Amino acid sequence: MQHILKTVITLLISLLMQSGVVNLISTTPHDAVSDFLDGLKNRDSSVMEKYMDDSYVNFITNVQGDDAVVERMNEALFRNFSYKIEKIKTKDDVAVAKVSITSGDFSNVLSGYESASYEYITDNLQSDEIADKDYLNAKCLEIYVQQVEAAADSGTVLETVVYIPMIDDGYYGWNIIMTDDLMKTVLGNLQMPAS
Repeated sequence: MQHILKTVITLLISLLMQSGVVNLISTTPHDAVSDFLDGLKNRDSSVMEKYMDDSYVNFITNVQGDDAVVERMNEALFRNFSYKIEKIKTKDDVAVAKVSITSGDFSNVLSGYESASYEYITDNLQSDEIADKDYLNAKCLEIYVQQVEAAADSGTVLETVVYIPMIDDGYYGWNIIMTDDLMKTVLGNLQMPAS
């Protein structure tokens, strides 16, 4: 009898612990979307590392340059950023979230950057600094960040609706299916410099 009682108690404790762990780690599609968008806005490395295959996430996370300049870029990118999850539809192991995004309008950043960087290079073609790749990279990043800041400071905002697809990972969580086109829209039509 004592053996049976120990077995029952052990099974009961095991089930209670398992259900407690499942409740702690299980997420809903709503949680997955809000965690991603909050993590993106705050550049939370634990969230960003899940989506490093995306060019935009990789760029925001790994852009090389002076820390203060990179921080200025990130602050400007997310200065006017907000979102509202409107609706989520789920069927079996797939889900789609309809999300309203408000962000700065960065659609002209790349053309402004190309024009300003070309002007800088042609104006300084005879200087020794142009041949210094590290200096030139830092200067080009500074010019790009100036364009991002100008767009954020303009007060022009984009209000768009995006549809974020997700798939159940099979372990009580949902993974967002991220694409460059989706991230470009989330980030106010931002285009990254080619190099």
